Amino acid sequence: MDFSKRRNGWILALLVALAVLSSVACSAAEPDGTAVDAAAAGVDSASDAVPPTPVSTTEPLATQEPIEAAEPAPTTESLATTEPSPTPVPSPVQSTQENAAPTSVAEPSPTSEAAATETAPAGSSGCAATAAQFATRGSANVDIEDPYVDATCVGDSIIVVSNAVPDFTYIGTSPGVPGGREFTFTIPANPVQAGALTDIPYIGAVAVTLSGIPIYGPTEGTGGDVDSLPGIISACGSHMGPTGFHAHKILSSTETDCFFDPDQVAAAPQLVGYAFDGFPIYTGIDQYRSSWQLTDESLFASDTWAAHSYVEGSGDLDRCNGRSDAAGNYAYYTTAEFPYVLGCFAGQVELAAAGGGGGGDRPEADGEERPERPEGEPEGEAADRPEPPAGEAGERPERPGGQGEGRPERPDAGDSGATP
Repeated sequence: MDFSKRRNGWILALLVALAVLSSVACSAAEPDGTAVDAAAAGVDSASDAVPPTPVSTTEPLATQEPIEAAEPAPTTESLATTEPSPTPVPSPVQSTQENAAPTSVAEPSPTSEAAATETAPAGSSGCAATAAQFATRGSANVDIEDPYVDATCVGDSIIVVSNAVPDFTYIGTSPGVPGGREFTFTIPANPVQAGALTDIPYIGAVAVTLSGIPIYGPTEGTGGDVDSLPGIISACGSHMGPTGFHAHKILSSTETDCFFDPDQVAAAPQLVGYAFDGFPIYTGIDQYRSSWQLTDESLFASDTWAAHSYVEGSGDLDRCNGRSDAAGNYAYYTTAEFPYVLGCFAGQVELAAAGGGGGGDRPEADGEERPERPEGEPEGEAADRPEPPAGEAGERPERPGGQGEGRPERPDAGDSGATP
């Protein structure tokens, strides 16, 4: 019995020794499977808890060293409690580039901005935008030539070429019909305020509309006012003369279509065109009053300039029939009263080079003084075009079908001032 017990103990001890030796041999042959499983489980847990993009690293994700099996990956709890990096987290695209620094999309590159400023000609963008405003609404008269106008930028000037045919219904008030001629006008792209005012001529163009119609002053060929010859101009303020079709006034009518619909003009100033000194002209007949007064009615039909006197402050506009807005942008405005469109040029102008004038200069009235510049006019260069007043887009509306039928009325544009 004692022998049997001893034998069984030896056998048990031998089995335990064999088991120990077997375990040692297996450990030496391969790594601990438990540790690898634990590390893998840690990586999966971290992937579920944190998106892959924000992982903080100083190397690109594509070149990271593989995770050592002997080093356990951070657990979900450790990742959640890690302090956030003080630097911005790279975007997914940036994180694939080595040492890519985050860039701001809110601010343009100083280098590219400076380059754009250096390469762009001064005033080129304003010139192109102004030239693009010149257009006609198409033919409104089946029995006369189709209207056309074209404006291009050449250096610091806008060259306007037109046939001076109206794109509204033509009403003949004097012999002749529009068409058969070509006119070229040159307008400064960047108008400059003049140190002294320049008189407009008795007869001849002083401005041009967006549709290419020349605008004349208030004088007829007699030297008298256009209103001193009843019926000489149409309800739109325009007529034919020896020099071609032109406007003395910018009027609207409920009886026919003109430059603008009366409701448009009443609602807000509309861009008419540009004077030959480069400053814009807007309708103002329903918004502003001229500061010129009829002081000698006896001269109205023979010398309208001598018949009128500028009375500063009596109206809303300066001597040239213009004013500056709150931002200092100067513009002319049409009025129901003399001088109707322009009283003088406020900007630097070369009338002959512009393609205007031709009717002689008007004499100054006795004792008439010429101020240095209109009241409220800004000093220095006006490099940027003034923005159109509220409600005015400066665009030419399309013409409905038919000969003036259904067309909105437009303000009267006046005649060349030449005798019929």
